[in-house]
Amino acid sequence: MNSMPEDPAVDEPTPESEIPEEARETRSLGDWVVRLSEQGMPIFAKTAQDIGKVTSRSDSTASDLSRVVLQDAALTARLLRIANSPLFNVTGRSISTVSRAVVLLGFDEVRSICLSIAVVESMLKGQQKDLVLDQMARSFHAAVQARAFAVQRGDKAPEEVFIATLLYQLGDMAFWTFSGELGKQLAAAMARRPGSDPEQVQREVLGFTLNELTTSLSREWKLGDLLQQALEGKQDRHPRCGNVLMAQELARAAEQHGWEDAAMKPLLERSAEALYMPVKEFTDMVHANAEQAVQVASGYGAGKAGCRIPLPKKKGKTPVVVAAEEESEHKAFLDPDPGLQLQILREISMSMESRPDLNMLLEMVLEGIYRGIGMDRTLFAMRSADQRFLKARYALGHDTDLMRRKFHFELGPLKANIFSQVLDSGAALWVRSPVETKLKRLLTPAVQAITEDAPFFAMPIEIQGKVIGLFYADRNPSGRSLDEESYNSFRHFGQQANMALTFLTARRYIRTVVGLQPDNCSVTPSHSRQASNSAPSRAAMAERGWRLAWYTGRPSRAMEWPPASCRIRWPAA
Repeated sequence: MNSMPEDPAVDEPTPESEIPEEARETRSLGDWVVRLSEQGMPIFAKTAQDIGKVTSRSDSTASDLSRVVLQDAALTARLLRIANSPLFNVTGRSISTVSRAVVLLGFDEVRSICLSIAVVESMLKGQQKDLVLDQMARSFHAAVQARAFAVQRGDKAPEEVFIATLLYQLGDMAFWTFSGELGKQLAAAMARRPGSDPEQVQREVLGFTLNELTTSLSREWKLGDLLQQALEGKQDRHPRCGNVLMAQELARAAEQHGWEDAAMKPLLERSAEALYMPVKEFTDMVHANAEQAVQVASGYGAGKAGCRIPLPKKKGKTPVVVAAEEESEHKAFLDPDPGLQLQILREISMSMESRPDLNMLLEMVLEGIYRGIGMDRTLFAMRSADQRFLKARYALGHDTDLMRRKFHFELGPLKANIFSQVLDSGAALWVRSPVETKLKRLLTPAVQAITEDAPFFAMPIEIQGKVIGLFYADRNPSGRSLDEESYNSFRHFGQQANMALTFLTARRYIRTVVGLQPDNCSVTPSHSRQASNSAPSRAAMAERGWRLAWYTGRPSRAMEWPPASCRIRWPAA
């Protein structure tokens, strides 16, 4: 909980003259929470809050979490690198998209990885003091130990225990990383009083303790009930907190004494008893966990911290770990990556075997356009159920919130624009600069508010000849040019989406994409074409205001209307 070792001595109050003026002006705990949220760790704060919003909803999907991750290119790259590491990807099959990572690793696992990455990224951008690296090493060590304890106890969400333990000293690490001169003053005050209670010195100098700072950050950033309960020491009422606190105590003791010191024996015996394990078996487990923690820290980009995790002597010297901090610099705009395009296209095809959620499929296609082709912004817009509007549904890249708000167009003969033209033509379009004369009139003010007169790609998406929406992509924020290769790749992803959607909707009811089934129309599987041939034609059906809502079974190869494998019972005309 505290940042400095404790030695027996008599506490002496810190004289008011020794309290730095900066500290006197920053007495408010709330001020520090705001400061860290807006200046010190804004990326972590936003990531934690966005992920928290998704994971707190019972109806959240893999697509919801994927969209949060994909807004941060650095987070995306690190997540996929960790997801493909031997520690997480035991099958060895490459994971190329965030959507696929969420499905294969699980919701809680990806949340844990993302928050861990965000912690490391934030701390490495600050002042890398030895104290911060020691605390980060202790945090990763304790987190790996706590996860193993949770598994041993049959915990249903061991990753939640991992992340709560990793963030247990968040306030300490954040303060020492971003405190500047005030941190030096506090460290000096604590050094002058080596036997004092660290929390007392912190309160006298800062007006609060670093544990209280962690508690406040946990509430503000919604880091989870388990962390909050552990910080409040509620292990008696909440047994899962025991894993967090026991792991913290073990990691701190190993750091201070070393695994072979006699002082470790009582702690190992007590911890083994808590898990109902023989002492020898428990000791072997925690030794192995310490070695794994080194690799975990390195995988998250905290290689320098990983080197500081204490290992048992029988395991040999701490291995030299290549620190991954140098990979923390990421380009603001992504370059085209043909290899990644191929991997994502292959992953989309492979995912058809498991009949993925439609939202996940669209996310994978968007991810391929954004990351694989190297576009700055891409979105999928869908027609409304009454066919009167075209509205953005998913977006990736820069200014996505603004894009989603602006991309809303009314459709109809009197509301013609470039996007309604794409829907009506059923063909992909590359709007170049300068714009062709015949297209200028379709670039309405509402369209220009989005494109800002920059070149862009657009392609309609259809199911069984019914256009349901379109994909849009540009490189406007970076000002980079579009080229023929990028356009061909964009069309390839669109074609893949069309084929995949046709495949999926041939077997399930897609209320949000195809439309609603009329109350007086029913569709049932059949191996006979009887009754289907007497049904109205597509044109007649549209004339009566009906739309095909769904059908089941195996459709005929030509996908003609009516489907060969369905019997459709129509209402009287």
